[in-house]
Amino acid sequence: MKRISIDLNGLKERIRTAVLDAGDKRNQWLLSIVIIVLVNLIGLFLYFRVDLTANNAYSLSGISRNIVSSLEEPLTIKVFFSNDLPAPYNAVSRYLSDLLEEYSQRGNRNFRYEFVDVEKNKDAAADFGVHPVQIREIKNDRVSARNAYMGIAVVHGDLVETIPSITEPEGVEYRITTLMQKMNGKIDSLLKLDRPVTVTLYASSNLPISGMQNLAEKVRAIVQKANARNYGRLEFRHVDPLADRTALDLADTYGLPRLKWPAFAGMDGRAVVPGEGVLGIVLEHDGRFETVQVLARTVFGQYAVGGLEDLETRINGALDNLISVNPRAGYITGHGERDIHNQRDGAASFRELVADMYDLKAIDLSKEEIPADIQTIVINGPRSEYTDEEIFKIDQFIMKGRSALFFVDSFAEIQPDGQNMFMREPVVLPVVTGIERLLAHYGVVVNRDIVLDQKCYQASLRGMGEQSLYFAPMIGSEGLSAESVITKYLKRIVFLKSSSLSIMAEKRAGRRAEALVSSSDRAWLMKGRVSFAPWSMAPPNASQMGKYVLAAVLTGDLPSYFAEREAPAAKGGAAAGPVATETVVRRTVKPARIIVVGTSEITTPSVIDKEGKTPNAVLVHNMIDFLVGNQDVPEMRSKGLDLNPLRDTGDGTKLALKIFNIVILPLLVMGAGLIVWKRRSARRKRIMAEYAAEVPNE
Repeated sequence: MKRISIDLNGLKERIRTAVLDAGDKRNQWLLSIVIIVLVNLIGLFLYFRVDLTANNAYSLSGISRNIVSSLEEPLTIKVFFSNDLPAPYNAVSRYLSDLLEEYSQRGNRNFRYEFVDVEKNKDAAADFGVHPVQIREIKNDRVSARNAYMGIAVVHGDLVETIPSITEPEGVEYRITTLMQKMNGKIDSLLKLDRPVTVTLYASSNLPISGMQNLAEKVRAIVQKANARNYGRLEFRHVDPLADRTALDLADTYGLPRLKWPAFAGMDGRAVVPGEGVLGIVLEHDGRFETVQVLARTVFGQYAVGGLEDLETRINGALDNLISVNPRAGYITGHGERDIHNQRDGAASFRELVADMYDLKAIDLSKEEIPADIQTIVINGPRSEYTDEEIFKIDQFIMKGRSALFFVDSFAEIQPDGQNMFMREPVVLPVVTGIERLLAHYGVVVNRDIVLDQKCYQASLRGMGEQSLYFAPMIGSEGLSAESVITKYLKRIVFLKSSSLSIMAEKRAGRRAEALVSSSDRAWLMKGRVSFAPWSMAPPNASQMGKYVLAAVLTGDLPSYFAEREAPAAKGGAAAGPVATETVVRRTVKPARIIVVGTSEITTPSVIDKEGKTPNAVLVHNMIDFLVGNQDVPEMRSKGLDLNPLRDTGDGTKLALKIFNIVILPLLVMGAGLIVWKRRSARRKRIMAEYAAEVPNE
């Protein structure tokens, strides 16, 4: 029988070691959990992001950070986006989510945002003025249309503003930030009103059109809803012009549609007596008014009540215009300037473009002074000469340290009329306004010529193929000032029928003048008889080409045009008494800002869009921002791929890149694969040789 001996001391040692190992493993697990929790907590509060894009496309601009961090009342952004959006709309939702998180990180405790499940809260979306839009979807190899929600509502205090449709990431930050800024100004304006804004529905009860039943009650309910969101500053009235004949006469004053009809039989067979009536809504306050139309046409061309589904939004827009939420800029009229109401070849698009931040007030210098609350004036393409008194008003406005934007044409194109008008070429005549003398005194000369450029817009003309429009230079980054906030974020714009500028004040003490926009170095000048017919132009020799300034900015201390001249006498002024006062400000009291552009064509609908998406529209808006003092806005507005196109390259470079991508790059990949394969084979053989040497021979 064998004896079994047990080493108790060894067994105890092994048990103690096993217990310690188990304790160490448990401690390691606990330590790992603690480290993971601490890392997440640190990442929650101490983190950083780096935006490597050229114009910080994925970071908040300075003005956005300032506004969201200085909110004095709670502001909530409600996001109404449908689920499972197809490309590219799903990218918009992700971008908006990241952007709002940026706002949240930079904002104070008054800012918050939330994503609303729109599938379960469609009524809530409608209550906030967000309605579905139709988008195209490719599914199962079929293209179909579907309705989707892609909007946001901003709730600030009692105010509610909506962006009903966000279909692309470009410009989202700009729209949200300017809306916040606008709502802050609107709250101040509403609280300062000494009496309510009257919202009057002019609706003749005898109008024989559909939709008139209970119209007053429907509009009253909509106005009451808008009133609750505008600090109770709206007061509703209903006027029946059939009972009050004086109200019928107000149709022409307010611009409301005035309808007349003969006797006829209605759809229900009842006879309708002849008559006339009015239908429309008018907002009035302090002698000013805005109109809102509720009259529409059916598909059969008949009149009917329409637009009630978005009436609250339109009332809010009219209220914004009425109480002047945005700062005002003066628009000089009375000398053939481009009409801000002309949609064809006027400056209507220009007015609508800047309306998101500024209100343009028309000022006729022959009848009135420039109001004291105007800080910037715009003179856009005048055609007739200013009087000395009017130039004096402009000069003294600038001498007070304010700013001005001049779009000056050296020539005017007169379209022919009468017989054979389409067979005759337009007549181009020189323009003399007196503004040229004023600008030359300040240090910028508008030359009497037209800049033509080989680097220009290419147009396809019927029967002529592709034609170079030399009078439409395409300006790349090399022709845009990299120092000015107006142009530093742009990459390409187009000018049209522009004169060259000569800068004479760049070295004078106390002021600074610099080129803002310049042509390429392959440009030349057309002088004398000017014709814009493309087939009549031909580039000269390279020795006759050069680079020309198309727009310039002038800042600093400026002398008055009337410093050495007598001030013109005001029309109808009283006789001078024995005691006189110095009426001429002979130098700027503080640094002034002036921008001079050698053409007004870039303010027309053919060049800029009222939505502000094209680079030219951004350029014009940036000019106003710079003059007003909103220098942080251009950076925010410039974000987007449309404003940063790829740089053009030559045919040789394109061919070399194609060869590299198609031939050389695959060969490099194959070569790298062969090298890796060779190294692995060599390593495998080396290892096999080492182990083979360790095996003893049997």
